[in-house]
Amino acid sequence: MSAGNPRWRPDVRSDLPVTEELLILAVDDTPANLVALERVLGSVGARVVRAGSGEEALGLCLRHRFALAILDVQMPEMDGYELAEILLADEATSRIPIIFMTAAFFDDSHVFRGYTTGAVDYIIKPYHPETLLAKVRVFLELAVQRQQLERMLAERNRALDASEGRFDDLFELAPQALLMTAPNGVIQRSNAAAETLFASARSGLLGMSLSELLPDYPLANSVVSEGTVKSQHPTETWTASRLDGQRLRVEVRAAGADIAGQRCVLASVSDVSERVSAFEAMKRSLREKEVLLKEVHHRVKNNLQVVSSLLGLQSSQSNAAEVRSVLADCVGRVRSMAIVHEQLYGSDSLSQIDLGHYAQNLGDILRGTYAPDARLAVIAEPVNVSIEVATPLGLLLNELISNALKHGLAPRRPGRMRRTGEHCDVLVEISSDATHTYIAVSDSGPGLEGAPPQGGSNSIGMELIRALSRQVGAQVEFISQDGLRAQLTLRRLQN
Repeated sequence: MSAGNPRWRPDVRSDLPVTEELLILAVDDTPANLVALERVLGSVGARVVRAGSGEEALGLCLRHRFALAILDVQMPEMDGYELAEILLADEATSRIPIIFMTAAFFDDSHVFRGYTTGAVDYIIKPYHPETLLAKVRVFLELAVQRQQLERMLAERNRALDASEGRFDDLFELAPQALLMTAPNGVIQRSNAAAETLFASARSGLLGMSLSELLPDYPLANSVVSEGTVKSQHPTETWTASRLDGQRLRVEVRAAGADIAGQRCVLASVSDVSERVSAFEAMKRSLREKEVLLKEVHHRVKNNLQVVSSLLGLQSSQSNAAEVRSVLADCVGRVRSMAIVHEQLYGSDSLSQIDLGHYAQNLGDILRGTYAPDARLAVIAEPVNVSIEVATPLGLLLNELISNALKHGLAPRRPGRMRRTGEHCDVLVEISSDATHTYIAVSDSGPGLEGAPPQGGSNSIGMELIRALSRQVGAQVEFISQDGLRAQLTLRRLQN
């Protein structure tokens, strides 16, 4: 064996360098032929390894990996055909391209045998060196490409092994219980957290069905077939059965995946028993508080009703019209507060009431008290207010609607303009824009005579309107034309 000239590299496009030396196996029982062949191949950049017999060539193949083998056909003991058959039968050497060279066997039968044995070429001596070099370079280039592909495959396998190693680490060290199941739900793998959660050794979980551990969790077909994470009910909890008989409440997230070429389901199971227990306790406490608060509103309403009844009784025993009028006003004010608590008691919300519904109830009661034949209409957008705002607004509406029913009913004369139109005598309007809420009570009565109330009226009703308006931060305006329109403007109330 001898070393060749500086190595030649085929022009192969690849980012991967070739680190393995290119070797050519030359087998001939005539040393002079080997020397001549080595000189011809000196420019290809591959090292020629010489063997004088088939047995020596087989020994070299055990120690080296050859890119090409050039075999003499006629050799003693083991000819080229026999050597080729042995090389091609062994998996380690079956991919070595073989070129036969001969000066004696050039008839068609030998050429045919050479090719059927597995040779890639059959060259008759004497050969043209440039032709041989061109063929050798082709096979060396293929060898380089094969080395590069094998290296790429090896690197990808290493990356895959590393990825699977990271997956194994993450799977094992995950804080939540992880179960890997076959598409039919049979558990194939679990982690340490699953052992703790289900009170079982790992071997006890393998082979179990997921439905045994999560009896009410539906393993949908979509979880098996799709790669996206599935949670049929993101906020729902499920029952988990531990192997010690204890029951837990858990959250489950499942996803279909392909791992090591196998379709499977990854299920993440988290124990939320403490959270569920705390949430149930909080709901029970909230229901108890709601019942208690409803009872408070009910009792306040009843107490206000008692006060209203006492005032009404006192009014019926008085012969003075002025006293009865004052007491009737007091009864209306007490009722306006009682309606707030009554509406809260009957509402799903214990903190807010519908202002339009409240105005309708209050108006119906006041109409029955002061003017049963009057026509009252409420046009209201949905506006919800808290009890802190509802009470003073209720008293304001009581004063404005009471005044309209007592003093603002217009005689029904043909052709007379009416502020409220022909379909009602008193109109209550509640509306909002982007920044303000407007509450207006209109009638078609005589309006105000002289200065408007904000100019200096000292009646109890007007003093109360001004005080309550300041309390809710409202501006009050009275417009006296074709009746009276009292309008409150305040910052936009919550809808």
